Amino acid sequence: MIDVLCMGRSSIDLYAHQIGVPLTGVTSFDAYVGGCPTNVSVGTRRLGLRSVLLTAVGTDQVGDFLLAFLRDEGVDIQHVPRLADRRTSAVIMAIQPPDTFPLTFYRDNCADLGLTIDHVKAAPLATSRVVFVTGTGLSAEPSRTATLYAAEAARTAGATVMVDIDYRPSVWPSPEAFGANIRALINHAQLAVGTEEEVRAATGADTASDGARQLLDTGLPALILKRGGHGAVVFRSGEEPVSVDPFKIDVLNVLGAGDAFASGFLYGHVNGWSLAESARFGNATGAIVVTRHGCANFMPTLPEVHDFFRAQGAALPQ
Repeated sequence: MIDVLCMGRSSIDLYAHQIGVPLTGVTSFDAYVGGCPTNVSVGTRRLGLRSVLLTAVGTDQVGDFLLAFLRDEGVDIQHVPRLADRRTSAVIMAIQPPDTFPLTFYRDNCADLGLTIDHVKAAPLATSRVVFVTGTGLSAEPSRTATLYAAEAARTAGATVMVDIDYRPSVWPSPEAFGANIRALINHAQLAVGTEEEVRAATGADTASDGARQLLDTGLPALILKRGGHGAVVFRSGEEPVSVDPFKIDVLNVLGAGDAFASGFLYGHVNGWSLAESARFGNATGAIVVTRHGCANFMPTLPEVHDFFRAQGAALPQ
């Protein structure tokens, strides 16, 4: 049995080597692996879960770079197609702590948006405990239909479908277009996770709390609201929201924190923890990554998370 199958975006991430300067002042970059579901596949694998990645890469050297890293990490990539007519995606980022991290996406004709229903059918959804899909996969065809099909097929097969709202404004014509698409995907989910901005974009609500309640009213059983340095909030249908405390750390780079949170949350969920306990573990994995330079390459291992709890004087979830 597979613990987590992650579907969607993958990229080479070029992160400014110089910290605290705008891109115009950058003279070199560090090359990492990125993309929300790709990061989560690595993050869950480093925590000891069995993870499968369903993405697509080109037949270019960037695709070679991604696959070599994932293979070394132990992520199952046997269902990743290589598409000769598309290019592997790329992202460039400057790092200006504490709150400026501008991203530039290169996703024209990118490989992961070429995923099709046939690729989904070839993947082991029926033997996966959790299928993790994201909003960015809905931004173009054929990936949009393939993502919706994957969520529907996974739920029918008995897997837990978790949606990361993953709102990237630069790949959508409007928040309304994004909202219409992501709500269709969330209709197939048992769990959703997103930031305050993402939940507002998904629903058009004035506040994240109102947006969360709107999604629960449509039938979503639970939503985990990520609030960065303020921790997380668990929303469940018919229950009062539960706040989950954050950890205090010095931030270097917030990019990848949400994916680390999802990885930690999924570790708890797969191990049968409550939603609040899983979110607490996710807060820890997210807190660790914001002290580091990149995303997938810097996801913590299970011993590192245990050490972090001890250093914080905090009790591990049971």
